[in-house]
Amino acid sequence: MLRPSIVLNLRNRRNAAKNQLFKTCREILLLQYFIPFTRYPYAGEEIDCPVCGSANHRPIAALDRRLKKLSTHLCQHCGLFFTNPMPTNDELNSYYASTYRAEYQFAFIRPTKTHRNKKMREAIRRMDRINQVLKPDAPKRTLDFGCGSGELVSHLASCGHEAHGFEQGIDFSSYAKEQIETGRDNATIHSGSWREMKFSAARFDIITCLHVLEHLNEPIAALKKINEWLADDGVLYLETPDMQSYSLKGFDVFHFAHVLGFSRANLMHAAKLAGFKLLHEDEPTSFFLVKSRHAAGRDFEYSLEDTVRKNHEDYTKGVTLMDYLKRHKKRVAKVIRTEVKAGR
Repeated sequence: MLRPSIVLNLRNRRNAAKNQLFKTCREILLLQYFIPFTRYPYAGEEIDCPVCGSANHRPIAALDRRLKKLSTHLCQHCGLFFTNPMPTNDELNSYYASTYRAEYQFAFIRPTKTHRNKKMREAIRRMDRINQVLKPDAPKRTLDFGCGSGELVSHLASCGHEAHGFEQGIDFSSYAKEQIETGRDNATIHSGSWREMKFSAARFDIITCLHVLEHLNEPIAALKKINEWLADDGVLYLETPDMQSYSLKGFDVFHFAHVLGFSRANLMHAAKLAGFKLLHEDEPTSFFLVKSRHAAGRDFEYSLEDTVRKNHEDYTKGVTLMDYLKRHKKRVAKVIRTEVKAGR
């Protein structure tokens, strides 16, 4: 009869082998996201503009930054960039639940140290902005919409707030739960997409949605759900990448993870359609918002026509192969160094 220590050792080795096999299979499947001049593994569906609903949109790029086939359209009414065909809800759910972090950040099972350090710095900066703009004088009920590995939730909880977050990625939500909920009674991490969350109306005083909206195929519905969850005097801290912030603009700005590309005007337009007004503008695509009936809210001021014109002019300029190589050699070299260092 085998001794318990031997049985335990065999079990540990068997589990390690299973984990390695699982990781290897995932890495093989990820290859289809990197082979140039091939399509991404999704079918999608043809749609009109996800923000304004206009049927007047045109292709602006046929490739993305990995030189993979990805059709991006520019809305001629609001200037939004969007993937078309757009991945379906089921396709996005599957991608973000099990593939996104590994494909986009080379993070398997747990976030990398580089990712954790970066997110910790971001969490501190964002917490500072919340304190500077809102000046909370008492603990608040907060929600981080798409919390990733949970650094902002952790910082909010450490400041005494009732902090909640949800994350669709299975690995990252599990990691966040392990790191945050142990020993804390004011922090909770939920697993699942925003459509699966069952928070009650007017539940939260502060909701953060930071670099998440560009990943969603139904941005107005998501913002309306946030509006529903937000208390009448609550504040939404909303931020996305700004398509006009890139010093060099072209097809190699686009990639599969960002199915939407916002500029200041169309992000404001989306917020207005979802029932928000402006409280404070931090950057062109970084706002503190309140419900439209809030006394402190201000009307948005923007020009969709100017945005359409500028986005069209800036993103129809040609990008040569030499331009592409110059612009991406550092990023490609960094990815290679990271993978070599990790032994992959």
